Amino acid sequence: MSSFLKVFAYICIWTTPLQLAFVLWGIGIVGMTDQSVLSLSNIKFLENYFSLFMPIINWLYTWFWNAFLDWLLSLPMIIHGTFKAMFSTLLGFWILKKTR
Repeated sequence: MSSFLKVFAYICIWTTPLQLAFVLWGIGIVGMTDQSVLSLSNIKFLENYFSLFMPIINWLYTWFWNAFLDWLLSLPMIIHGTFKAMFSTLLGFWILKKTR
């Protein structure tokens, strides 16, 4: 169990640069278009700039609670990504501290 938790913690930490790259991408979009930080939602970002994942999003709507997905995808992308990156990094470091 300890090795699984360490692997999970390292994944949480190692994905932080990828999450920050998406946040910076969103900041670049806000800087170059008429979108604002609050108007660039997760679903708008996925539909307009990362449409590769739209079949997966549509598939998720068949399996999960639609109201929850609507809420999650309507969150502002930059703010949501920033908090997600901070939380996963802190969670990873906390798990590593507890498993040593």
